[in-house]
Amino acid sequence: MSAAGRQWLWPIALAAATLFGLLSALAGDHGIWRGLCWIALALPLLTIAWCASAARRR
Repeated sequence: MSAAGRQWLWPIALAAATLFGLLSALAGDHGIWRGLCWIALALPLLTIAWCASAARRR
């Protein structure tokens, strides 16, 4: 994989997770869709928190 591919891998994955979370929120209000929505939309927030805590430790 090229350097540009490695650089853009995580932002694209987080964008895909966010898009999936938003679409799953629109797809259904009950059942599995609600859980998938919460998980998919929490992933970018957890990533931000993890990166911020890693930057503080440095």
